[in-house]
Amino acid sequence: MASPRKSKPGKSSTSNSNASRTAPRPPTPRKSASAPLPHSPLPDPPTPATLLVSPRSFVRQLQEVDLVWWRYIWVAGVAGLLGGLAYTLLVRHAAAFAAANSETAAPNFATYAVNVLGTTFLSVFIFVLMWGFGRVGAGFKGRAAEVYGASFALMPPLYLLVIVVTLLTPAAAFLPDAASVAGLGSDPRVLERAALAQTFQTSAGFALVMVTLLGTAAQFGFVYAAMRQLTDKPIQAVMGTLLPLLPALIIQLIGVSPLLFAR
Repeated sequence: MASPRKSKPGKSSTSNSNASRTAPRPPTPRKSASAPLPHSPLPDPPTPATLLVSPRSFVRQLQEVDLVWWRYIWVAGVAGLLGGLAYTLLVRHAAAFAAANSETAAPNFATYAVNVLGTTFLSVFIFVLMWGFGRVGAGFKGRAAEVYGASFALMPPLYLLVIVVTLLTPAAAFLPDAASVAGLGSDPRVLERAALAQTFQTSAGFALVMVTLLGTAAQFGFVYAAMRQLTDKPIQAVMGTLLPLLPALIIQLIGVSPLLFAR
């Protein structure tokens, strides 16, 4: 009787290895792509009033945002608009008085609009001047455009106060008395200067001149407090504050000179 053949061990191991090679492998799971992290929102720039309340807090918040030179230019525009409105309301009596006592035409809306827009333009021009000289003195770190722009936040409340005082003052207080009118003649320029001189004697006229000059000077105090924190050297803060001071005051003096030097 024939004995059964024994299979060779080599063949069985080979067949097993071949089977293991040909057996399909389970697909390897792909690594899930990591979801992008949400961007943290950019911090808000400080409000212009923060410079008046706490220059240190203003600087700390300003350093967290990128430099944008036009960020606070609107503050200078609002200050100029209110300053022009205060000036126009104040001198309107002098222009009307000169027209009523001479043969010139009475002032109209265009005349008042020119006064308001002219003062607004002057305020923006002063801002550009402050920015330029402040940039030269304080350097890039002084961020003169933003600091000087925010400093104009001091002016709108003061001009609003002048407007209120002007509206509460009787119109007769801005005009020369009847005894002096007869000696003025009919020259509209002489009549207007006399009325402007009387306007400066009122509380509203004196307040407008003081707000324009002293308010502008006070801006530089807040500017220095901010630049002292922004710059590395104290001399840079001093130069960034002092260089624009005199030119700005001269321009503001020219703006109120019809009231200040009227005789």
